[in-house]
Order: sequence, then C-alpha cells, then structure tokens
Amino acid sequence: MLLTKDTNPVRAAFKWLLLAVPLLYVVLAMGIPLIGIIIKSFSTPRGLTLKFYHKAITEPLYLGVLFSTVETSIIVTILCLALAYPMAYLSVSAKSQRVRALITGGVLIPYWISMLVRIFAWQVILQNNGLVNQAMLFLGLVRSPVKLLYTNLAVVISLVHILLPVMFLSLQTNMRLIDRNLMLASSVMGATRSYGFIHVFLPLSKGGMVSGSIMVFVLALGFYIAPALLGGPDNMMLSNLIEISMNNFNWGLAAALSVELLLLVYLIIGVAFHFTGNIFVKEAR
Repeated sequence: MLLTKDTNPVRAAFKWLLLAVPLLYVVLAMGIPLIGIIIKSFSTPRGLTLKFYHKAITEPLYLGVLFSTVETSIIVTILCLALAYPMAYLSVSAKSQRVRALITGGVLIPYWISMLVRIFAWQVILQNNGLVNQAMLFLGLVRSPVKLLYTNLAVVISLVHILLPVMFLSLQTNMRLIDRNLMLASSVMGATRSYGFIHVFLPLSKGGMVSGSIMVFVLALGFYIAPALLGGPDNMMLSNLIEISMNNFNWGLAAALSVELLLLVYLIIGVAFHFTGNIFVKEAR
C-alpha cells in the first residue's frame, strides 16, 4: 500500500510526495478554475448577487433545457444498458476466443475514431436524402423524407453510439469477475439456464450496470458537440445553453448554469452511491 507506515523517513516522505504531485495538479488544473466559476456566478460589477441562479431556476427556457438534458441523458443511459448488456454477456460467455475478440473489437473500434467524424457521419446518414430516408422510401415505409436531422432523436442516436463502449467495458469487466461455477452449480441443482441467468448471473452483474449507468449518464449530461451539430436550436442541452451565454458575454449566467450542471452531476452520483453503495462493498469483499 502506498500510505502504509514506513519506518524509513526518506521512503515515507517519497510516498507522500508521489501523492502530493498529482493532488497539486488537480488543485491547480481544476480546483482554482472551479472556485473562479463559483465566484463569477455570484458576482456583478455592483457586488454579490443571486440573480443569475434565480434566472436559471425560474425562467421557462432554462428549466425546459435542464429537464430536456436530464431526460435525454436518462434515455441514452437506458438504451446503452439495453444494447451493451447482451453484447458484454456474449463477449465473456463465448467459448471461442475469436468470437470474443470479434464482439469486443466491433464495439471498441468505432470508439477509436474521431468523435467529430462519427457525428458528421450521422449528419450524412440522417439527412433528408441520407441513407435512412432513402431506405425507407425504397421499402415504401414512407412517401416523403422524414425529418430525422436536427431532432432529439438524432442527438440520442449519436450519444448512444458514442457512449455505448463506456457501458460495454464496465459490464464486461464486471462479468469477467463472476465465478462461472455458480451457474454450473445452479444447473446441477436443477435450474434451467434462463432461471440461473435471472437469479444468479444477473444479480451479480449489478455492480457493472450501476457503474456503467453512472458514467454514461454523467457524460451525457455534459455533452456539447452532438447536440450542437445534430440537435439544432430547438434541441439544446445545458452545455449548449452555457456556450450561448458565453457568446453573449453573459459570464455570470454561464457560470451559474455551469455550477448548476456540476451540482446536478454530484447529486446524481451521491444518490446512486447512497442506494447502491452496498453493491460495491460486497464485491470488494
């Protein structure tokens, strides 16, 4: 352990130095700017004020964007979990190493492609003369192109595509730690494969589901590029509203919205760990 008691003062000082250097970096790179943003959210040339926070939590526009951001993040998290879970399960349960590598590579290879490239690709696919509309017209599903681009649906599709590997890796890591002999024991006791999966494997994979959902939800809350390029002005998220406030030189409101987003993230993480922290404690044991 890094911080265990050491009788040698030189080694003990060196261990504390190893901790102090990254801690100092975090304070300088994140702590000081964060304090500056908090101060800016309360400041005007005339002194301290709460008008920026009052505006952020009372005006319909800002409340609507806040609720839309949370709603979109929840939808993206649910879809990522629903899509990633079967893929992660197949990647750890497949007997063939080639199949496991194929599934893992199929999920991770798009993750290594530039985010802007993937978002621009969705712009091409979802536009009126794009692949999706042309396919629906060819199959006779629609008579005219359907508006897919610059909608909330386009934002959700893009975010799921971008954040799916995060959920997949969290689930896969957790599932690899589950003892396969437990499933074998359940089958020996007469349980069917589906019964064993629902009552043995699924509960043991809760840790991966919770950690993956928290990461995906928090990342989706603060996304900027996908809503800006695929959502348009009618489908903004909170990060886009912060950017607009900054472009209008309304630094106080932008700072207040940033603090609001930060508090929302910490609130979600705190509530999640309050109700599910016992899962991680049991796994650690």
